[in-house]
Amino acid sequence: MARVSAGDPGLSRGVLSGESAPPAAAPTRWVRLGEPLAALAALIAMGLAVGAAALATWLLAAVLAAEQATFAWAWSRALRASPGTILLVAAWAVLADVVLLVSDRHAYGSVAGVIGAAVAVVVLYQLALRRAFTLRAPAPPRADGEADPGGRPDSTAAPDPTTRVSAELATALSGIILSALFAGYLALRAGHGAHHPADLLVIAGLLGAGSAVVTARLLGWAGLTAVPAELLGVVVAVAAGAVFGALGPDDLTVNAALATAASGAAVAALVDLVLTRARGAGSPAAGVAPGGGAGAAEPGEDTAADRAAAVLLAAILPLACAAPLVYLVGRHLPG
Repeated sequence: MARVSAGDPGLSRGVLSGESAPPAAAPTRWVRLGEPLAALAALIAMGLAVGAAALATWLLAAVLAAEQATFAWAWSRALRASPGTILLVAAWAVLADVVLLVSDRHAYGSVAGVIGAAVAVVVLYQLALRRAFTLRAPAPPRADGEADPGGRPDSTAAPDPTTRVSAELATALSGIILSALFAGYLALRAGHGAHHPADLLVIAGLLGAGSAVVTARLLGWAGLTAVPAELLGVVVAVAAGAVFGALGPDDLTVNAALATAASGAAVAALVDLVLTRARGAGSPAAGVAPGGGAGAAEPGEDTAADRAAAVLLAAILPLACAAPLVYLVGRHLPG
């Protein structure tokens, strides 16, 4: 049976190739550096969003758009998607933000229509991609395992275009949905109906989600196991929310700040725990799989781009996933 080499363009063992492969261990030095780098990246992502939320809605939209584009690259890089998929994820996420801002009520539900349209565009793009893969595919290998007439050995035969397109489709759809979750912060900041100051609720939610990730990553770097580290991260985040509520102006109560921060921290810690477990299991989405795509590393190696993608995912994905619950809690907190 034909197998795919790790150096084939656009492929990663166990991701777009459909082949199973044993996880490769990351270098010890990178394992030690990965946690504090992820904590620093999470702190920066949280700090930029918090500062923007405190100043203006349009500035928060600009910061979120930058973080959505960064997430699109990291997600597509981790799952070895094509450059076109990166552009699709980033463009539709930003479009969701724009639609939310120009809508009358600035309702989070307005994003659903954008995602629905994105599904149609992604499917059309994947159909075109499959045709391109099919036209570029070499002749099938000979049954005896010898090289084909073009000199390509059986061990390096290209994968079925359907396999690659299916993986590209999953990467694009999941990336669009996850990056669009960020719009929850924007909907809460720009919308009406919350009983507490919207900008301060957004700040409290971001503070809770970011503090949980930063604390858990630093504790993991110090040697604490994943579950206790995440639990302590939630405790620190809730305390940070309570302190922010005690110091916050404009009638933001301690209970409101604490509840909003706790909601963001709970989701962010859960997502961070999944990423941590995935990294330990050698998942490509956690950034420890061998490099793929053009200019990929040799089997068993991580490229700098792989490591950067892992750090960025650890910083941005928990913040994105926390946004819907922060929006829900912040919008419906009693006065």
